[in-house]
Amino acid sequence: MNAKRKLPVYKACLATAVPQRQQALVCLLLTIAAAVVRLWHIETPNRVTWDESHFGRMGAMYLNHTFIRDVHPPLGKLMIALAQHWAGHNGTFTFPSGSLYPEWVDYMWMRAYMSIFGISMVPVAYLTCQKLQMSFEASILAALFVLLDNALCLMTRIVTLDSALLAFTAISVYFVLSIRVSWYSLQSSIILCLSAGISLGLLISVKWAGLLTVGWAGAYMLYITIYELRTCLSLRIILKQIVIRAFSLTLVPVLVYMSVFKVHYMFQTRQGYGEHEMPIQWQAQIAGNRYHHQPGSVAYGAAVKLWTDQIQPIKNALLQSTRRPGIQTVDCQKVITGANWWTIHRQWDHIGLYQNKTVEYVHSGDHVYICNDLANKALTVGNYSDNSYQVLVADNSHDNLGYSGKWIVEIQQNFIPATGSPTDNNTRLIHPISTAFRLRHAQTHCILTIDPQNHAPVKCVLDTTRHSKYQELRVEFNVDLRLGFNNSLTGKVPTHFTTNFIAQQKVMAKINSDLVAVDSDLYDFKASMPWEWPFLTNPMRTSRWDTDIEEQTHPIAVYEIGNPLLWWLSALYCMLSPIRFLWQSCINKRIKATMSMCLWLGWAMHYFPYFFMSRVTYLHHYLPALYFAFLLLAYEIDKLCSRKGIYVLGIATAIVFWQFRKCTYGWEQQSFSDLGNLRWLSSWNIAGSDYDMDFNGF
Repeated sequence: MNAKRKLPVYKACLATAVPQRQQALVCLLLTIAAAVVRLWHIETPNRVTWDESHFGRMGAMYLNHTFIRDVHPPLGKLMIALAQHWAGHNGTFTFPSGSLYPEWVDYMWMRAYMSIFGISMVPVAYLTCQKLQMSFEASILAALFVLLDNALCLMTRIVTLDSALLAFTAISVYFVLSIRVSWYSLQSSIILCLSAGISLGLLISVKWAGLLTVGWAGAYMLYITIYELRTCLSLRIILKQIVIRAFSLTLVPVLVYMSVFKVHYMFQTRQGYGEHEMPIQWQAQIAGNRYHHQPGSVAYGAAVKLWTDQIQPIKNALLQSTRRPGIQTVDCQKVITGANWWTIHRQWDHIGLYQNKTVEYVHSGDHVYICNDLANKALTVGNYSDNSYQVLVADNSHDNLGYSGKWIVEIQQNFIPATGSPTDNNTRLIHPISTAFRLRHAQTHCILTIDPQNHAPVKCVLDTTRHSKYQELRVEFNVDLRLGFNNSLTGKVPTHFTTNFIAQQKVMAKINSDLVAVDSDLYDFKASMPWEWPFLTNPMRTSRWDTDIEEQTHPIAVYEIGNPLLWWLSALYCMLSPIRFLWQSCINKRIKATMSMCLWLGWAMHYFPYFFMSRVTYLHHYLPALYFAFLLLAYEIDKLCSRKGIYVLGIATAIVFWQFRKCTYGWEQQSFSDLGNLRWLSSWNIAGSDYDMDFNGF
């Protein structure tokens, strides 16, 4: 059968049963309901709660344009900074954990702004279920699950990254599941695939946990591609769809992710903390960093540090003198000591006579002496073996040193800034960090070369026929009291976005690997294990749980606990689903992928990876998986229950949410006796003030 004749029929059968105007009205009503639930008593608690102390402070650092070192990508923190800017915050409040918000900090607007993401999840969940051809009642039920879950409500009411993470997860799921209805139109397919790629890019720009959603999207695309190959669609149409999806779900998210970092770097202009792990070229652009203010060109008599830029594993190592038995050699180490400092002299009898002389800069081709300041000895060569000379530092005496202490400066690479003085633009001068040069021994014509093996010894190699990266040196820092420290290297040092981007990914990966629960006294009362999440056996105290001794007040407490009815039902069904899938496969004598299986796979791919992570985990890490569990639960209820059963479950969900409302909206801890009826499991530490918690340590 001709595919062009059949596709319009397929389009019609997927059309939603709800008229477009009615659907818009439903989305509007759900949005209003979500706004009421999420924004109700947004002012409580009036203290810095949970991760507000971490991400609120980072938002303030963006406002101050200070460098930020963190485990997470920057998009969520940029949004928090935008919320603070709109709230009129000037970046001076540092969000100490558990402290009262001062009157001049409009924290309610900050929370309201971040709640927009949580509000958007409710209509998006409804629209997603409509894409799955669920009934109107079941789609509303799924939206109610998202609306009336206490944990989702709480974590999207405070200033954290979770609200943005969950919203972009929901939006990504909507667009990914929408792709299957776009076969009939290439234009529609392109729009949906690009939208999915952009939303996935925004998702991973908030947290790397979004990579789990990207993995699920890839698995789903593979599923529908295999399904297409078994239909009457022409191979040409299928190949076009594959190319569009591959581009949209791989390259587009990467481009979005990198674009977010591009914006991130625009705000990083002042010294913060952690910038020492970035490339030195980047550090030189940061105001207040030790590399930022130094003379723009190296003059005779200046004290300098010489470093390597291209050599692994000693990248950014410094040239230094090392005392060994009977001799003082030269090597490269990352350790910062006094042996790293060298002084460049034009003539040997000029040592110590530069203070009263005119500044004379070092040029390419100059013959120079290089003296180690700590050893008070000059760089020279020693014994010859294996086509190279040993490099060492020798006595400063001109009679002892002679011509063997002279080196020729050969500039290999230089950078001309867009703006700068004639001295800064002179390519024959040595500029700190940006100029790559090598040193040729004047007497033997060997070239100073660094061996990356065997603790990076420095040799003088006679083989000068080819250029090697092991010969390149740069001036990391130079001190010249005649020139002072008023010069800024901003714009005068080449910095590459790709280099900075890759370096920051490595730093983030290192921080993430260091988040290991080693100290049980610090983590026990907050952290939880993945196996505890689905059945909600270990909720989390999200705020202070003690009396403020100084103010003699009872702080308003909140408790991260989900809607037990929804969590237990969804967990039970997700745990039993593999058995059902296996049973159906045995009956049908073949494995048949269904939408239930795709939704279950989304839950599994967002949940089981945490069992293999060594980092400390918390209850809110389960929330993206919970979203898939809610969609799956509503999808199956639509097939198994009558309309009356759907109404009953919706009412029960609302009742349980209201029962646990104090955990979500907060209560004053004057008495815990009224919370005893909420302790449905003995493991819930919801009641009782005798739980030892050290918030100062946290």
